[in-house]
Amino acid sequence: MRKKKSIKSILLLLLAAIVIAVMLLPAEDEDKAASGSTYGRGSTEASAEKFWSSAVRDPQVVLKGNGEDTVTILVYMNGSDLETEDGQASVDLEEMVAAGQSDKVNILVETLGTKQWNSKYNISSKETQIHKVGKDGLTTVSTGMGQLDCTKEETLRDFIKWGAKNYPADRYILLLWDHGGGPVYGFGSDEFRSEDEALTIDEIQRALAGGGVYFDFIGMDCCIMGCLEVCCACYDYCDYMVLSEDFESGLGWDYTPWLRSLYKDSSISTPELGKIIVESMVKANRIDTNGDDAILALVDVGCTKLVYTAWKDFAYANEDVLLGKNYSRAVQPRGKALKSMIRGEKGMFSDFFDLLGTDDYTIADYYITDIMEVASSIKSDESDALRAALDQMIVHMNACGADSGMTGLAVSLPYGDSEFYADMARIFLNCGFDQPYVAWLNKFTTADGYSDFYDYGSWDAEWDGWDSYDAYEDWDWNEWDYYDDSSYWEDSEYYWESEDYCYDCSGDDWYYCNDWDYDDWDYDEWDYDNWDYDDWYDYDWY
Repeated sequence: MRKKKSIKSILLLLLAAIVIAVMLLPAEDEDKAASGSTYGRGSTEASAEKFWSSAVRDPQVVLKGNGEDTVTILVYMNGSDLETEDGQASVDLEEMVAAGQSDKVNILVETLGTKQWNSKYNISSKETQIHKVGKDGLTTVSTGMGQLDCTKEETLRDFIKWGAKNYPADRYILLLWDHGGGPVYGFGSDEFRSEDEALTIDEIQRALAGGGVYFDFIGMDCCIMGCLEVCCACYDYCDYMVLSEDFESGLGWDYTPWLRSLYKDSSISTPELGKIIVESMVKANRIDTNGDDAILALVDVGCTKLVYTAWKDFAYANEDVLLGKNYSRAVQPRGKALKSMIRGEKGMFSDFFDLLGTDDYTIADYYITDIMEVASSIKSDESDALRAALDQMIVHMNACGADSGMTGLAVSLPYGDSEFYADMARIFLNCGFDQPYVAWLNKFTTADGYSDFYDYGSWDAEWDGWDSYDAYEDWDWNEWDYYDDSSYWEDSEYYWESEDYCYDCSGDDWYYCNDWDYDDWDYDEWDYDNWDYDDWYDYDWY
């Protein structure tokens, strides 16, 4: 258990939080705009160039090249009802086996959370196991762990640590296989646990931190995890992510093509490998007899700071428009969605609809809002910067069917759902999101237009070819309200309060009093230029 903070520490944190909240407040006049602009007073083209370079992180995994790299792939395979009822995990295991093998590449699969495995290989439903994939099938390399809970962060953490210790490599890849429920409901559905249990993104973040491995890429073969918030949570632990913005069909990824390419050249670049993953997945869904919709994207996690900042600028500037219409997409779900996680009024009849064999819930129940579509639908100066930033982050995307109107990356806006927002606030704050943004999201719970869906029409997702840097060169940086993402709370157990502002990080009594009188704050009295930020917070990107 962590020690409680001293009164002095709490007061310092409180003062810092108030100052940052004021600095992050969207400007309403020229004086406030000057103090809250991207670089403070006197922004220049040189400072804009500096921001661009500092906001985009280069890949941290450096490959040897020439096929000399060793690779360890960790597959966290929570089969759940997808395997028990339809054998979908077993199908993907067969695809892995069909790819062959290489002495440079090890594939390790942890199997758990499933009452009945349908595989022809020796996979136990009575305990968690780890298997090594080879051309002749699976070889069990670790047993005796008991029935581990796949929704616990320590289970994922320990798998990562075990894989790195026993199969060290130049290049690590992590794959999460199961249901997905977006950045709030999270990943995974263990058949031996309550259906409400899942691995939330703050728990994933802590598991990655404890695992001690930096990944070339993290892939999620599950529904609606293609969200900016997921990339934020994983920012410190990988160079790239491969994610689906919409619901996945039962087919999921096609593992054989990209594994064969990796076996052929263990030094293949991640953008090239990611393109194969994306294209093979979409192709498999396109030619399937059911004609399933599909979307998958390879995203450069190093651009997360850039997109997060541009998104907030856009969102704050267009608040009235966003609150006036529901920009969540109304698309019917498919196989790998966490429908049991829908709560509140929207989910009260979900079991009844299951009995009827219908899918009477949509992507809107998970509040998935396509960022590029919104930026293109709402015309404003901030739209150009946001579109350019997205073009940098989304390395490769493809889609088919109804998903062709989506562009690869979403955000969550909790239209009309205070219960959803309560979970969102707790999880986002635990991940380190700046608090003013989290508090701002609360406005969507009472938005006037939450029940009216915006008709995106025939938005064309073909937006490749942006000259992103040129778009930023033309941007008037002095007019762009920059919100310093530095409000990161390392201690999740302390409680502090002021006259107008209360916050319990544990989530049990969390609330935000949105009535601080910012107009009475004397901006001129605070010397921003001489403030020593390093003395009071651990600067990351938040």
